[in-house]
Amino acid sequence: MLQVKRHLLIFRYIKENDCARVKELSDMFSVSQETIRRDLAILAKSKKIVRSFGGAALFENNNGYLEVEQKAVSENFVDTAESFIKRTRERTDVKTRIAKAALTFIKENDCIIMDNSSTCWFLARQLPDINLTVITNSLNIVQTLACRKKIRIISVGGEYSERHGDFHGPVAELTIKSFKVNKFFFSCQGIAPQYDIRDGSELNVRLKQEMLNVSDKKILLADSMKFDQYSLYKICNLEGVDVLITNKLPSEEYRCAKIQTIETD
Repeated sequence: MLQVKRHLLIFRYIKENDCARVKELSDMFSVSQETIRRDLAILAKSKKIVRSFGGAALFENNNGYLEVEQKAVSENFVDTAESFIKRTRERTDVKTRIAKAALTFIKENDCIIMDNSSTCWFLARQLPDINLTVITNSLNIVQTLACRKKIRIISVGGEYSERHGDFHGPVAELTIKSFKVNKFFFSCQGIAPQYDIRDGSELNVRLKQEMLNVSDKKILLADSMKFDQYSLYKICNLEGVDVLITNKLPSEEYRCAKIQTIETD
């Protein structure tokens, strides 16, 4: 990872959590603690953060830093700040085709989980009114399915994000642990060349991992723009899913005999 990318991620993490310790950053980025200390020294010199014993905290006056630094980051790095509304307006034709392909895996009397992704929202819009149980942390999906008389909707509680229209956190994770479902439909922010499925939010990742644990079949919905993209946290390996639905694989190296792959283009 380029140093400027790591600096941006460190700053984002400290901004979200108010502070960070050297060891946790070292573990997170798989670099030495000495490397992290140098990174923090550079950020502190630029008055983006302030050093503290064993770590760093957010500097009070850092407005505009993310916008400036983002220009220096590779275009292959995923922006974690996109709102749900913005995502629903992007690549709508691709997401619609992927959602239609995913629809074929849903049978009457299934119990399924759908994550907070915009692609799952496209899937929810196309669900027929059949006997079905849908568990989700997405308020947008709940609202979409509210008019279906036969679909049973279970909303995962927890801390609410107005920007993303979803619930997350320990309460949501604990709720998910109590379920056992047939299928889990989810998306991600990026699929790295090492075949890791990744996301920029630690809270999202923890919840998706719990959803994976309670599901018999894992179905990943990812358009081709998400391949060869990096994001901070690992959800699981690509081989950890059963079905990959995409519009087009970028290369044959992503094709795996263990995974059923469906291309919609």
